[in-house]
Amino acid sequence: MNSEPIGKRRAPRSPISGSPIRVMPQSKPATTNALEVPAATGGQDVSVMFATLAGMAGLTLLIQALLAYMLLPEGRGAYALCIAFGTLLGLLLTPGAQQGAQYFVAARKMSVSQGVSSALIICFAGGGMAAALAVPLIYSGLDFFQKAETNTFLLSLALVPLTAVSIVLDHQLVALRRFRRLAVFSMLRVAANVLMLLVLVRSLGLGVDGAIIAFAAGHGVMIAAALLYLRRHYALALEIPERSNISRVLTYGLKYHAARLGNALEPHFGVVILGLIASQGEIGLFAAASALMLGFMLISNAVGNALFPRVAGAERVEIVALSLRLVCVGTAIPMLILLALSAPLVRILLSEAFLPAVPLLWIIAPGILAYAASGIFMTHFKGSNRPHICSWAVLLGLCANLSALLILYPTLGAEAAAWGMTIGMTCGCLFLSIVFHKTTRTGLPAVWLPKPSDASFLWDAGRSALSGGIRGRPAARAQLEKEQESR
Repeated sequence: MNSEPIGKRRAPRSPISGSPIRVMPQSKPATTNALEVPAATGGQDVSVMFATLAGMAGLTLLIQALLAYMLLPEGRGAYALCIAFGTLLGLLLTPGAQQGAQYFVAARKMSVSQGVSSALIICFAGGGMAAALAVPLIYSGLDFFQKAETNTFLLSLALVPLTAVSIVLDHQLVALRRFRRLAVFSMLRVAANVLMLLVLVRSLGLGVDGAIIAFAAGHGVMIAAALLYLRRHYALALEIPERSNISRVLTYGLKYHAARLGNALEPHFGVVILGLIASQGEIGLFAAASALMLGFMLISNAVGNALFPRVAGAERVEIVALSLRLVCVGTAIPMLILLALSAPLVRILLSEAFLPAVPLLWIIAPGILAYAASGIFMTHFKGSNRPHICSWAVLLGLCANLSALLILYPTLGAEAAAWGMTIGMTCGCLFLSIVFHKTTRTGLPAVWLPKPSDASFLWDAGRSALSGGIRGRPAARAQLEKEQESR
């Protein structure tokens, strides 16, 4: 009879000598040089992102107020055109640099060093091509480039590499679930922007040029902080990436590139088109109104960032549906409050000169709600390696946006850009919703109708943010631990 204690097993012995055989531990494939992901539930990650929303929203409103008071509608329009030109040009020729590297690092299929290095190679190559193409365009005499000084457009080319690399590192922190660090670095970026605006525009009187430099400085601070953090905690080394890794990143990125470019273009699309057909004042009014409303995307972005690592490489319909409901409610309530107080708020935040933008806020609001929901759907499709669906949705939305804008502009002026924005975003959301329900075989009530558990999740997430951990009733703790184990 075997007298060996239950639960304890002897090491296997050699059939020849009878001595114990040393069993070497099996090592897992080294797919990442990252530290182990800290144990955290989805509720904790979401609560961390939400905890920064107040600060981010406050600083963002301050930036919009400073731009409005110091640049006025005409200068605000020139600034919007240059920012759109510099940032979109960088994204145009860097396919996969952000999303491709993020996906493979989040799915543990690529090391942090290889992911970041591959993305940087794509950024630098694409940025060089973008700059080479941009200079002839700036001097081409097109009406678009007459809405701001030539030197200002040339200055905006500095945004090409800065914004591309900043977004790469932002996405890497999401892939690694370092939401607290991402929140801190995002706050640093916006705070640096505010500080430089005060120094360069208000104190030194540099106008639109100073505002662009301030925008670039914010991204520079974000890059420096993120690189230092990844080097210290994830042994980031800027090494020569393997060609196979660059190819994988590009392959994924090309499938999503239309969606990535479209997502970046969609908030600026009205500004770009108005830059061809409207005055600087009209551009400035629409740019200010759309920027205020796009601030509500902070909620969708926060939830999407917390959601992506959990759905990368797996389909989790329940958590996607929960995130969708939370985002819709969390976006709609504060948006309604802003609309109810829109006239006095615009007068205080942006000055009397921007009061004609108040009707634009009401027109844009439904589109922003649809855009917020689209962000969650896109997170699902990116995580399940179907980014091409996002691309189709974005292209559909842009086509609808452009059609509506061109048809309505002769009659409505700048309001046509607001209607085009809402129509385009709503069309894209409807397409994503239809595809989501069809591919996941879920009914409308299961996804859209609120559930009692939604309130419980919000309550526990809020307590996590305040306490820094999971405390409270055993039932609530068990529910969150179950969600953690299912990751």
